[in-house]
Amino acid sequence: MAGGKESPRQKMIGMMYLVLTALLALNVSKSILDAFINIEANIQTGNNTEVQRGDEKKSDVAGKQTNDEGNPNKIAVEIFKVMEEIDAETAKKIVLIDKIKLMIFQKCGEDLSPGAEKPICLKDRAQWTLDFANVTKPGLTKNSEPIRPIKMNLNHVAKKDAYDEQMFIMGINENILDVNKKAPGFAVWPAMFEYRKILCDLIVKASVAIDDDGNKYAFKDPNIKKFKDLKDLGVQMEKALDASNVNRDDRGIISNIYRSLTKNELQPDPHSEGEFRHWVGGTFDHAPSVAAIAALSSLQSEILTARANAMAYLSSKVGGGNYAFNKVMPLAIASPSVSGGASDTLKVMMAAYDSEKQPEVKIDAGKGTLVDTRDGQAFIAYTAPSGGEMELTGEIGIKDKFGGVKWAKYATTVKVVEKGGSIALPEVSVFYTDWPNKVVYSAAGVVSTSVTCTGCSKSQKNKSWKDTDGTSYKGDWLYVNRGVRTVTVSLQGKDNNGNTVTFGKNIFPVKKFPKPEVKTKSISKSRGGFLDVGLGDAFNFKGIKYKVTGGEILGKGFSGDRLKPGNLAKARPGQKLGIVLFTKRTDTGKKDIIEGVIQIK
Repeated sequence: MAGGKESPRQKMIGMMYLVLTALLALNVSKSILDAFINIEANIQTGNNTEVQRGDEKKSDVAGKQTNDEGNPNKIAVEIFKVMEEIDAETAKKIVLIDKIKLMIFQKCGEDLSPGAEKPICLKDRAQWTLDFANVTKPGLTKNSEPIRPIKMNLNHVAKKDAYDEQMFIMGINENILDVNKKAPGFAVWPAMFEYRKILCDLIVKASVAIDDDGNKYAFKDPNIKKFKDLKDLGVQMEKALDASNVNRDDRGIISNIYRSLTKNELQPDPHSEGEFRHWVGGTFDHAPSVAAIAALSSLQSEILTARANAMAYLSSKVGGGNYAFNKVMPLAIASPSVSGGASDTLKVMMAAYDSEKQPEVKIDAGKGTLVDTRDGQAFIAYTAPSGGEMELTGEIGIKDKFGGVKWAKYATTVKVVEKGGSIALPEVSVFYTDWPNKVVYSAAGVVSTSVTCTGCSKSQKNKSWKDTDGTSYKGDWLYVNRGVRTVTVSLQGKDNNGNTVTFGKNIFPVKKFPKPEVKTKSISKSRGGFLDVGLGDAFNFKGIKYKVTGGEILGKGFSGDRLKPGNLAKARPGQKLGIVLFTKRTDTGKKDIIEGVIQIK
């Protein structure tokens, strides 16, 4: 650290830092070393899980290479070939990192013999031979599982706190700012970038192999080694995919794998302001040997996770699913409009969605605004034109298990119904006091309608009734007090979004409810007869009845609704007599005194 092309002052500072860190390293507490040992053990467990996850997907595809009739399944065969290539490349990287681990232990003078009293490398597979004496390329021979990292027990490492040896292997023993790229351990850096490119290329290769249209897909590696943050990394990756000719379905998994295997090459040096150090230097500088092993195992973990994700994705092309759903909902789709009396077809289905992953939406310009996403649905607000129809278009996407977004174009046409409404009084053309004025109304372009009345005393909503000819009506009954001359009835409605739409006002004159008339035109002098009263023929009120309670004729009163012969004793046949009747309306109990003329027979 004090060497290289540095100023005398910087060399002195570097030397002081070296001495200080050396003193600190001599006193690394046992608890810290034990923590790294536990981290390594957990990483090993996770690596085994990832190996198994990838193996299961590969085994699924292997079993689908022939169908029930014994014929080859072309897609499964081609996908399995690519999986074999992925495993070959994965094995190279896992073996490389294992080699570097062994070289670090060699440099530290550890006993790597499997027969040691406390063996560091543990046999955990059917075939396994450790060549621990090879000083340039130690590793396993006769290895039955080359993609599985060597299982190690770091508790058996004697020099757990050694750091000079591993720094030498990693190429940072001289200057962490300028790593020795020829050191054997530095090989992990280009290997990670090589692996991410190969893995992406093999996914594209699988799509080419099974594409029925003969598309020649290709991935253009952007070779990303520098980014501000994860968002910037994602932006760079999207640009790279846009510049590449990859299958649209592959974009998500390629982006996921590439980003998971990408690291910033240069990092700010916390000990030298304005200086930058290589990722290898920042990761392994003065790290105890067990910490260096854990860091290398974490790289193996990234490789095995990427491998398992690639296997899972390729398996889904053979018959597995890329998506997970935890809820379903009924969905009915009808034509946006239909003519009266015409036949139509309603489509009914179950829509599945993941309540934890809401869709993403790209709305075409002028085709609405996204207001909410929930329950697997996107809600888009739009303003319809004054007439005609409107086409709403855009794209909707949902993330798959691998973090990629599957996009699909949507389009629907909305026919614009011009808003209009009407109010009618089916019985009369004016309002009357002392009477439920029956109002029917309708409107187009809304989902609900209602009326309000200015000048009315009360209303009864949603009443149903029938006319004498059997015609059915449904509407409101509005009541008006005496003394009111006009009322104003307003019609309004609610559209699909709950907005109130006003259709105008209707002004109606108000009249006093008419008195009944004497319906009896003649009566027999000798027999008498019943008296009938009711509204005149000009009034179309339904259900109105009157009862005669008494009256006066020939200057004498009588009771009830029948004239007796005695009441007509002084009358002459053919004579027309004036009569006064006392009446009572049966529905309201209102009493009236009316006058009429009866001819005596």
